[in-house]
Amino acid sequence: MPYTAQGLKEIYPTEEERKQLLRLIAIQEFMTDSILPTRYRVPARLTEPIALTAAGEEYSRRLVRGNFKWPEVRLACFLAFSHHEMLVDHKKTDLAGLISVLNEELAAGKILHPFIWGREMYDKAFDVFNHEPVTLDEKQTTKLLQDAPRGVWQSFDLVTGPLGILYSQGIRALPPTISVPLYHCGKRSCRTVHRTTLATTESQIHKTRGKLREFLDKDHERDHAFGEFFTEIDNEFCDYYGDQKSMGEIPLVGECFSTEDLNAVLLTALSGKNSALRGALSVNKVDVRNPQDFIDALDKAGKIQALMLIGSEDLTACIDESIHNNLIKVPAHEIRRPKILDISTGYYDLSVECSKYGVRAMPGDRSLAVVRLNRLISSIYDPSSVSARRDLKWRLRRVEGGSIDEKLDRYVRSEEPSEVLRSLVLVGPEPFSVAAERCGVASAIELERMEDPDLLNILLWKLGFDVREKDEAFGPLRRNLEVFAQAASTVTSYSDQERYEIRRESSPLFSSIESALDATLAFTAWSLTFDHWSAQSRFTYHRASAREQMAKILNDRTNRSPSLPGDAVIYDSQGRNTLFPLISGFSRLREYLTRVLDSAEQYRRPEEDMPLYAKSAALTPFAFNHSLPFLDLSSEAQQQIITLLTDMTRLLDGGGVASVRNKLQHSRDDFPSRDELSEFLNTIGRFLEIAEESGLCPVIFRPAGNYRDSSGRSSFQFTDYRNREYAAYRPSGIGSPGMPGLTTEQFIVPLAKLRDSGEVLRFSIGTESTYNAVWEEWPKYWVSADRTSDLMRPTDDTAQAAG
Repeated sequence: MPYTAQGLKEIYPTEEERKQLLRLIAIQEFMTDSILPTRYRVPARLTEPIALTAAGEEYSRRLVRGNFKWPEVRLACFLAFSHHEMLVDHKKTDLAGLISVLNEELAAGKILHPFIWGREMYDKAFDVFNHEPVTLDEKQTTKLLQDAPRGVWQSFDLVTGPLGILYSQGIRALPPTISVPLYHCGKRSCRTVHRTTLATTESQIHKTRGKLREFLDKDHERDHAFGEFFTEIDNEFCDYYGDQKSMGEIPLVGECFSTEDLNAVLLTALSGKNSALRGALSVNKVDVRNPQDFIDALDKAGKIQALMLIGSEDLTACIDESIHNNLIKVPAHEIRRPKILDISTGYYDLSVECSKYGVRAMPGDRSLAVVRLNRLISSIYDPSSVSARRDLKWRLRRVEGGSIDEKLDRYVRSEEPSEVLRSLVLVGPEPFSVAAERCGVASAIELERMEDPDLLNILLWKLGFDVREKDEAFGPLRRNLEVFAQAASTVTSYSDQERYEIRRESSPLFSSIESALDATLAFTAWSLTFDHWSAQSRFTYHRASAREQMAKILNDRTNRSPSLPGDAVIYDSQGRNTLFPLISGFSRLREYLTRVLDSAEQYRRPEEDMPLYAKSAALTPFAFNHSLPFLDLSSEAQQQIITLLTDMTRLLDGGGVASVRNKLQHSRDDFPSRDELSEFLNTIGRFLEIAEESGLCPVIFRPAGNYRDSSGRSSFQFTDYRNREYAAYRPSGIGSPGMPGLTTEQFIVPLAKLRDSGEVLRFSIGTESTYNAVWEEWPKYWVSADRTSDLMRPTDDTAQAAG
């Protein structure tokens, strides 16, 4: 009689029995998806621990009568494991003995697994092959795996790697595979790392397994209940339907952390005699006396395997604590995600990413963050507690709704998440501590020492919402300007005390003015004159790189006339430029842009550097036909920018900015008059508005929502730090420009409209960190193979993911 999954649960009712089955399946997976050397023969000692059921013994005898060798026959039945009946006797099989012998084969290199947690194999493939490795033969596979570390994989609670086959405190489904992500195709618009199947020897065990499958399929219609049963009990152990755990933390540590970062996580994990990692190592009879010595003895594969010995919650807590203690420096705005194996697991397609606020598991459906928030509030204000419900009712008293639950649902869905947390969670130590625990905030982090905005951002990040950093762009300048204006407005008699107050407030003000002018001049020069299309990281803003480009452009001899005021200035690429050169720079940049308009042909992109679609895709043309983006803007935008640079120069020169600075900073007797101060303040205020509204200074815009109609037309809304709005529309009229996607925060230059398009220049926020260092020179291409059809994709839904 055929089995059912429920029937099998009754046959194997206990937790320990189910664990034994899943551990044997883990060993089976370690053997099945592996690479065997030429003429590999199964050693008899590998099959001695295996006990078969009556059905397994029957098929073994049939295979032996067919002149198949006994060790291959026994192993073939073990690898099949089940069909219409169980073929392996899980109670009599010696699991420890089987692990021991398999570990010997792995350690001797007779059975191989690829190591894929990082870019090492990707880089090696690029170095050893002179073509895209779509397929590999046995010789090429051997060459690729030569001197590579032992592969690290986990199935159920067994982890294989350089430390041997060990038991983990966590349960993960990361079984070995011989289909590995290895290369980028030559199509530059494709960002997928394509997989290559590694070749393994067609040995005797493969032939034996093939014959056994032939017997089984001929004799019996396969009962899939065994597969369903194993999947269901594995899902229960793995918390498949949970929304907090993901196996994506393994590619995260493998791809997103430098050696030093990994060492920091391990050191944190080994801190304290009762740490989770020490306990996990102790269970596996690995004694750690000196943590640093233990870490130094491990290669990258060994470090990752050691971290896989602890559960996801403990591993995440160790990463969070390392970031919080500044052992791993993650700058603001940086979100670290795996670039090769950005895997999604579980019912909610959870992927893992990390920022300065720690690690989070993100559902494929980002709107589930709202559901998480609702669940969090409900758990804090326990429905079974009369006092808690009374407290919640009071806090929601102004929200419409018939019941508390209805009020809460309406409030969470309509109010900003940060405001929900501020009014319902950040109201006392107990509600916040419950929220921190439920959101997975590491207990070792000293939350009571943190400011409210950071506490809110941690919870927002963990729940799955976007976070807001402190004021960007001209935020500091606006604050200093307001303080200075307040000091200047109180002047009555210009007493020594009043002059002292104004001079005191002028120092931070002029420092922030110079910083703002530097940022604006550098960003404007870089955004309009740097070849973003050909850059390694396309359309990504780094302030240091922008300054270098600014200095390169403005210091060019053809852009300077020593006879004119300010034109003898040499600009410093490190940002050490004072007020006068910065003001003069806008005039020099205007002259440069005016001149290139008259010689546009010399900046035309060579045909061999164009994507192939640029020749044919008339409906959605290539946007960057010049190496200077300024030349690819509309004529109207070009003239508006030149006019604006003229206005900026005239405004800053005529507003007495340098004059007021000199009178205030140099302790001169000619203190600026009330009218001079007023004009100066108006000048800076006007400059702020011009620079921010045009986008010629680096203002961060954050996604605020999107809409799509039945005709496929989409709009994407953004807001900046002052809640000013910008909307991007799709289709844009051009092909894939390579700019950032429309669902991420970015710099937007509304004034810089591309020719024959509704699109404007947009840039990702670049950061300097160990993560960037790990991913230098990425991706790597053998050849270019863009297709005309590639241009069509960004005109539809993929506009959300690609610019």
